[in-house]
Parts: sequence; structure tokens; C-alpha cells
Amino acid sequence: MRKLIAGIVFIFAITLSSHSQTTSIKGTVTDTVEKKNLSNAVVTLLRKSDSVLVKFTRTNTKGEFVIPNIPAASYVLMITYPKYADFADEVAPKSSQPFDLGKISVLQKAILLKEVIVHSAGAIRIKGDTTEFVADSFKVKEGATVEDLLKKLPGLSVNSKGEITAQGKKVDKVLVDGEEFFGDDPTIATQNLSAKVVDKVQVFDTKTEQDQIKGIAGNSESKTINIKLKDNAKKGYFGKLEGGSDFDRLHNGKVLYNNFLGKRKISLFGTKSNTSTGSLGWEDKNKLGIDNDYEYDEIGGYYYSFGTNDDFNDWGLQGLPDAYSAGGLYSNKWDEDKNNLNLSYNYNRLGTTNESSTLKQTLLPDTTFYNDENSNTKGLKQQHVFSGKYEWKIDSLTTIKFSSVNTYKTTETSGTTHSEALSEAREFVNTGDRTNTQDLTHKQSDNQLNYKQLFTKKGRMLMTTLRYSMIDDDNSGTLYSFNQFFKNGILDSTATTDQVKQGTGHSQTYGGKITYNEPLNTKWNLVTEYSFNNNNSTSEKNTFEKDNNNKYTILNPLYSNNFDLNAFAHTGIITLRYIGKKLKSVVGGGVSAVKLRLHDLDHDARSEYNFTNFTPQIQFGYSIKPQTNLSFRYNGATRQPTIDQLQPIRNNNDPLNVTIGNPNLKVGFNHNLNLNYNSFKILKSRYMYAGIGFNFHENAITNFSVVDIYGKTTTTPINVQGNNNYYMYGGWVSGQGDKKLIHEINTNVNGGRNVTFINGQESKNTYANIELSYGISYSLQDKYNIRIQPKIGRNGSVSSLRKDINNSYWTYGGRVEGYLALFWKLELSSDVDFDLRQQIQAFEAASTNTNTNIILWNAELSRKFFKDKSGKIIFRANDILNQNKGFNRIINSDFVTDQRYQRIAQYFMLSFQWTFTKMPGQK
Repeated sequence: MRKLIAGIVFIFAITLSSHSQTTSIKGTVTDTVEKKNLSNAVVTLLRKSDSVLVKFTRTNTKGEFVIPNIPAASYVLMITYPKYADFADEVAPKSSQPFDLGKISVLQKAILLKEVIVHSAGAIRIKGDTTEFVADSFKVKEGATVEDLLKKLPGLSVNSKGEITAQGKKVDKVLVDGEEFFGDDPTIATQNLSAKVVDKVQVFDTKTEQDQIKGIAGNSESKTINIKLKDNAKKGYFGKLEGGSDFDRLHNGKVLYNNFLGKRKISLFGTKSNTSTGSLGWEDKNKLGIDNDYEYDEIGGYYYSFGTNDDFNDWGLQGLPDAYSAGGLYSNKWDEDKNNLNLSYNYNRLGTTNESSTLKQTLLPDTTFYNDENSNTKGLKQQHVFSGKYEWKIDSLTTIKFSSVNTYKTTETSGTTHSEALSEAREFVNTGDRTNTQDLTHKQSDNQLNYKQLFTKKGRMLMTTLRYSMIDDDNSGTLYSFNQFFKNGILDSTATTDQVKQGTGHSQTYGGKITYNEPLNTKWNLVTEYSFNNNNSTSEKNTFEKDNNNKYTILNPLYSNNFDLNAFAHTGIITLRYIGKKLKSVVGGGVSAVKLRLHDLDHDARSEYNFTNFTPQIQFGYSIKPQTNLSFRYNGATRQPTIDQLQPIRNNNDPLNVTIGNPNLKVGFNHNLNLNYNSFKILKSRYMYAGIGFNFHENAITNFSVVDIYGKTTTTPINVQGNNNYYMYGGWVSGQGDKKLIHEINTNVNGGRNVTFINGQESKNTYANIELSYGISYSLQDKYNIRIQPKIGRNGSVSSLRKDINNSYWTYGGRVEGYLALFWKLELSSDVDFDLRQQIQAFEAASTNTNTNIILWNAELSRKFFKDKSGKIIFRANDILNQNKGFNRIINSDFVTDQRYQRIAQYFMLSFQWTFTKMPGQK
């Protein structure tokens, strides 16, 4: 162990120096026509092998320049000057003697009579809300994946689960050449595609096609990444084979094959893992619509989902996994790209076992309860997803596209839970033992037909969308619980619940949307839109208890409900869009009328709800100067209650925490304001971004909770005023390339106020969280690199009911990672994540271990084989300190929880990896 620790410390302490003969380049920049020398022209020197910036300078008043002290090598020299065509040429100076280029003539763009290819020295390009990174400008080690490349890009971060954050926002979709790569699962592309086949990486707000037409911002809470492949990566094949084991209980395997021939692409993959979910999943919440069509949300919230929102991803993984996945993709374009077909199939199987514990402090106006809960759960989820998309460009003006996503999912879960609740005097209030099982079958089909018509008038466009979706759920489960209730620490009563729960659900939704864009002149456009949606749903949820023959035949109406739902939505939107040279703006809004007709079949009662929703929008974008943009956005949106919030259904899956719907809920309204700034200075390799936003909620839906003397909680949703939240984020990155210090500063701030009611009294929770990190990195190509990024944070929370309770705390930590090329072609890499939290007042007296600090240290020793270095043997030490455990902390106005759960901890694994590639020109 001492040798291993010494080896890791060696990574972070080593400092290498390289010595080579140097030379210089000089010359004079002149105008081709007027023969005058040009002062202050920018002269940039790029390394030919990878286009990395080496040095830059400006010409003096005589048009002369000198670039001194550079190694003798092959370079690309670039000269830029306002209103002149860029000059680019290859140079190869010899060592020990100056390289004089003499006079270099450049030509004014205005008199350029033939096509000139204009090159850009920028590693980052900002176009509107799109940030584009030139992949070859960011050096990664041999064999690196797209995920390794993303970690090098300013403003992007990838955590240990493969989840990506861009400019402070979560990335919910990764495209390859503008197309989904095995659906919207980002990690398939980022963890399996080689970085060397990537040309550019584009980052932009997630948008629907209608958003693009209207010129409005997309989902402001998420980003999309588009990976553009190099042309030579679109012919031939490439892939990866990987297998590993600890020769005991853990085994990993992965195969990926991609075959390209022009526009045709065939991909296959398969994984087996019990150290993760197979790195093939992503949050499923946006998959219910086609192409993330958020306009259909008026209807989407009204179908009772029976808990069908589980995912196959590491993001929410709790417990020890046993995962399998497989899939295939076929895409092709033919007949001069008039026909575009994309077909895919995904299979996921995830089994989990988990042991978890939860400490909870419930803050009442006059007292405090403490809960300690321990659970053992077991689950198995399986999913088949068939997706297809066909696009037909009938002619240069007319396009038809059909999309279909079909899902079949089964879920089996079972678990046991023991809980204890104590009073402020640490006397028993209640105890509980509970066993739950659930079997769910979920079928879903989403289908969408788009018709797009362009016209001879430039910019005029008509788009029509038709949608049909269907959902079928079949759910069965059991609940057995035994609870004891105490007064003053003495047993007072007991309660036993023994029930079988059965439910079915069926939903059909159809709708349409028409969007029309009319250019008023070269700068102004008028966009109008109308949409219609109709949803018909049936839901049966029945709870049965035992009869005298020990059979579950007695219906309990308190926890049963059967209903039919019919929902209509009509929406109209009009926006005015302006596009100028520096200023872009969108002003408009919409109104929608939603009608719900609910038929309670148990009581033959009919209810009707009508909601009128408003959606004002104002957006401005201003280009201060090239590569520097400022944007502002305001939008308002109504938020109507969902059907499970409206229906007075009792949910007693946990008899100590019962929820009941509220049919008297009102529609709410949200105001959202957002200001963003980003800037990139090419010559200084300096990138900066910042954003600030506010959200104000009218008639926000929150909880009205009643906690009785036995600690039993009953919760009902209600409307309140005064809820709001804010957020701020920013980043600054300076430096790029080898043998240069790269500095990075990031900050995130969020806070707000939530209003709830507990035992009839209003409780306002005011919270604020701030995190600041500073990173510094240094590298020498193919020899070593090191990156250190400490961080510190403060989390504050105050409840108006219990100002005497202090649950604010500090967080510390960060990440250190490094790489070192050793002797015998060995490579050593290591990373350490520090996640340290201050213990909070709520659990200082807890009898169980409340240590929440985690130091996750991983190391990897590898060696490449074969002539092309395509083979690799890897020895991985995971969680060397054996501290990895799951942890969640939630602080609200009336409760505080600390949850711990199982994760894969310490293991040592030997793996073999083979990356194969066959591209044009390769032997």
C-alpha cells in the first residue's frame, strides 16, 4: 500500500522539463495592392500536428513581426487583419537559425476576385446561443473517448457517473452529426466514440423545431451537445471490445461496433456490468414526448402514471447493480438526402439490492420528532424500446417526417422497512415494520407526423404536426405493516394493515399543431401558432383486505378510486421576431384554454375544471463584439394541478405518511427572468460566461401537513403565495495547450423561499446555497498532466416556525487528477474526489454513525499493446480507501433528512480493452 500511495503522490509532485533547440520566425506584412505595411496585424503560430496555439504577436508600426524561442518543427502561420482576407501557410523553421519569411502580402476582401478559404485560429466560436469547440485544439491522450475530450472543454464538466454539465446547466441530449445516437442516451456516444474522430463539439439550449422557427430560447434548464464527426470518420468502421473481472463477484463487459459508408450508419452494442448500470441510461422524464416537444405538457400532466418514471441510469442509482444492455442502430440517407431513415432498438435489464438508512428531523411549532428508518429493497427493471424516424424531402420546398417511439417496461420491487420515531425527550412516539411489493407492466407508443412547407418567398414557412400516443399500465402490489403508538414513552395502541393493491390505467392522446412564419421584411418575422390536444384516460385503483377465508376480497373504498378523464387543450401563440446585425429579439405570447372532465365511477360523480393559461415571452440577444454576447429572456407560464393532486385519493403505501389529493386547487402562474453573458478572447485563450435568473410563483402548489401526537403525517396539496427562487452561475477559464498553466474559476449560487403549512401554521423556509471552485492544470503532451480543483460551499436554511434550529452547514472538497507516462510504456492515472460536509445540529445526538464525509480515491495502471496501440491492459483500483457510500441531504421548512444507501465500494479489477478502427488511408 505504501508503494501505491507513493506512486500516486509522485503523479502530483513530479515536474518534468524538456530541452530542445529553438529558433525564431520573422517577416513583414504588406498590402498586396497599395504596397503599404500593415501595423497591428495579428500573427498566430499553430502547431501543424494538432492546430494547438503555440504563440502569437502583432506587427509593429513598420509591419514587422518576430516570434522568438520556438522549437524547430512544422507549424501553420496565420495572419489576420480587419477587412483583409486571412493568410495561412505552412512553415518549417530549422534549428539554430532565424527563419525569415520576408514580405507577406495580404489582400483586401473587397477586391478579392476569387474564392478564398478563410481559416480561424479560434478553438472556441460563439454563434448566438451556440458555443462551438474545435476538437483538435484540445489535446487528449491516445485512446481518449469523447467523454475525455469534453472534460477538456471550458465550461463543461463530467462527473464520475458520466453526467454532463455545460455552463452550469445539465445536458439532457447528445447528438452525433445532428442525429440521435441510440435515442437520447448521451453516454453511449460520450463513453464509446473515440475523441480522434471528432471534428467539432457544439453546445446549445435544448430546442424543439417549433422553437427554432419562432426564434425563442428552448428549455432554459438544459443543454444539448452535438458531436460533429470528421469526414474521414464517416467511411469505414470502428469499435471497442472490453472485458474485466476481479475474479470473484464483479465482472464488466462491453462491445461496440460502428460501420459507416457515406450516409449509411450501422451500430451495435452490448454491455454487462455489476459495477454500474452499464453507462447506457439517462433520465427518462423527457422521453415521453417526441423530440422533447414541451408544447404538449398541457395534457401530459393529467395521466396518473402509477410511478412509471424509473430510469436505467447511474444518476439515481441506489444499491448494488447487476445490469445488462444491448441495442442496434441503422440510419441512412439516399437519393441526394431526400430520404432519411433512422431505426434503433434498446434493451435494458437492471437488478438492484440496497440497504439504506434515513435520519429525519420533523420541525413542529411546539416540538420536534426524530425518525430513524432502515430499509432493505430488491428490484428488477427491464425495458425494450423501439424507435424509428423517416424523413422524406419531396422537393426543395416540401418535407414530411414521421417519428415513432414504442416502449415495453416491467418493474418488480420488494422491500422491508423498520422505523422508529422519538420525541424531543428521546422517548418512543411510534415504531413501524412494513413490507411492500409491486409488479408493474407499462406499455407506451408515441407517434408524430410533421409536414413542413417552404415557399418561393424567402423565410415563409408552414409547419403542421399531428401526434398520437397511447399508454397502458397494469399494476399489482401488497402492503403489510405493523405499527405501535406511544404516549409519554408508554405503548398506547397498535395498528395492522394487510392489503392487496391492484390498478390498471389506459390513456390515449391525439393532437395537432400548425406553425406559420411570415417574413415582413429582411429583419422582421411574424410567427403564429395554434395547437389542439385531446386526452382520454381511464384509471382503476382498488385496495382489498382479507375476508374470513384469508382471501383479499373486501374492497376498502378509502384507498380506492376509479375514474374516467377527458381533457381538451386549445392554444394560440403569436410572436414577432427581429434579426439585426447585432440585435436579435422576440416579443410575443400565447393563451391556452384547458378543460378537464372527470367522472368518478365509484360515486357516479362528474366534475369539470377549466383553466386559462397565459405564456408571455420577451427575449433579447445582443452581440457586443465578435465572440461576446449578452442575452435577456422573460417568459410567463401557467401551471395547473395534475390529476393526482386534484383527486382526493389516499395513498397509504407508508401508513405513517399518508397523502390525499385536493379538488379545490387553483391554477398557478410562474414568472421567469434570465440574463446571460459569454465571451471568448481567441488570442488570449480566455473564456468567460455568467448567468442570473429569478423565478416568482403565484398560487404555487405546496403541502399542508398535519402531524398528530403519534407522529403520523397526513399531507394535502394547497395553493400558497410567496414562493420564489433565484440562481446565479459563472465561469472563467484562461489558458490553453501544453506547458501552460490553465486556470479555471466556477461559482454557483441558488436560493429562495418556500412556504408550507404544518399543523395549521404557516412555515417559511428561506434558503441560500453557494459553491466556489478554483482549478489549475498543467500538461506536457503524452508525458504527464495534473489538475487540481478545490471547492468550498455554504448551505443555509432558516425556518420561520423554528428559528432556534440551526441547520446551516459548510461543504468542502474538490477533485485532484493526474496522469504520468512511466517506463516500459506503462501509464499511471489517478483521481481523488473529496466530498466533506459539516455535521448539522439536527442529528448531533443521533445514536447511529452520522459521518457524511466521503473521499473517493481511484487509480489505474495500464499498458498499450500492438503497433497501433489499439490494445490495452488495465489494472484498476476503485475506492482505495473503501469509503464510497450514497448520501442525500434535504432541508425543508418542516423537516430535515439525511439518507445513506449502498454503492459499489472498494474493488480491484483487471481488464483488457481493444479499440479497432478502419478508415480510408489506413493500412
